[in-house]
Amino acid sequence: MGLRLRFTAFAVIIWICSIPGMAQTPPEVERGYAIGVGDELEITAYQEEEISGKFTVEVGGAISFPLLGSVLVAGMTVAEISVVLEDLLEKDYYVDVQLKVVVQVFSSQPVTLLGEVKKPGTFYLEGRTTLTELLSEAGGLTASAGPVLELRRTAPIPGEGPPPPMVFSTAKLLTGEAGRDVLLKSGDVLFVSAKRLYFITGEIARPGQYEISLGLTLLQALSQAGGVGKFASQAIEVHRDVAGEKQILSFDRSQIRKGKMSDPAVLAGDVLIVKRRFF
Repeated sequence: MGLRLRFTAFAVIIWICSIPGMAQTPPEVERGYAIGVGDELEITAYQEEEISGKFTVEVGGAISFPLLGSVLVAGMTVAEISVVLEDLLEKDYYVDVQLKVVVQVFSSQPVTLLGEVKKPGTFYLEGRTTLTELLSEAGGLTASAGPVLELRRTAPIPGEGPPPPMVFSTAKLLTGEAGRDVLLKSGDVLFVSAKRLYFITGEIARPGQYEISLGLTLLQALSQAGGVGKFASQAIEVHRDVAGEKQILSFDRSQIRKGKMSDPAVLAGDVLIVKRRFF
């Protein structure tokens, strides 16, 4: 009877573990900020002022601590540093010592933000920081910000070299659709482009200067300017400056709509001329 009960209990345990979510590994707890070279630590020893003070992490990744000399701390969290120092001090100098370690100055994980932001410059990560949080710290985008933000990672992928840049729509960054789940890494370089403009004239409803949105094509540009006028021909000229040389490109609207000609991208500085038809 006892054997049967034990078998039944074992079967119940197996059944419980098979229920989705019941036997899952708990999510990994975030380890915390890893101390690096240049960070300044404030270490307080309760009732032991002679070993309290501020300590800068030196090039080799160590701090010079009273009684102990050079102690390697780079890569550790403040909690881990506290445990290491307490163990070393209690080994030879104190019966019971309690330390409080905090980061006074963050200087080891730089991120560079350039371009059309209100406060461009170098920022230092203070732990888990998203792209959205960094933009907020920099005061947000300027009125002249263009359609994209480019993020380049300087840390190479093993065996592959630097990863390709990541491109984000500034419109989606402003609405919160993008950037909230993008965690920044030490060495990241971000650049917010300025507005890119094109000009359109000729047989168009609203001739003038317009901003180029991400991926803007010729037909989309015509629509953005209110559509072509009633005397417009199918011919459109694009005047473009390429490496200081003027180029004139010709396109046919009807051929683009039929898929016989690709709908070209509009580039910054382009002048679009919608030609007039002749009867």
